[in-house]
Amino acid sequence: MTNKEQIEILATQADKLNVGTNEEAEYLATLPEHQDTLQPLLALARKVKEALTPVEPDPVFSENLRRGLLAAAHQRAVYLLSSTKARHPVPLFRRHRKEILIGAAAVGSVVSVAGIVAYWIHTRAAKAQRAVSG
Repeated sequence: MTNKEQIEILATQADKLNVGTNEEAEYLATLPEHQDTLQPLLALARKVKEALTPVEPDPVFSENLRRGLLAAAHQRAVYLLSSTKARHPVPLFRRHRKEILIGAAAVGSVVSVAGIVAYWIHTRAAKAQRAVSG
């Protein structure tokens, strides 16, 4: 049995333990050839689940954290508002100069390729017309 398969079985067992069911016996019965490997792992998962107890933070801590986060968000908003007013607006071309130049070069390349294709089609049509006429 690969490590990946063991991890999947343990993850499934942990999910089952979290909802209040234990399928340790079913896994061991289904995979008897891997019982020596799985039994200690599943037993450990069960013991860890039994040892863990749900905890909740202290209400004072939660309130202090909430106030601190609100204060930090307010300070950041004030800073951003004051800093954007002080800056001079930058013209569109200066902000996106590189993107505009790359786009213009791409359009120019497409136009030149289209011109070459149109010339080639025109030349072939003219040759075909002369062959039919001549």
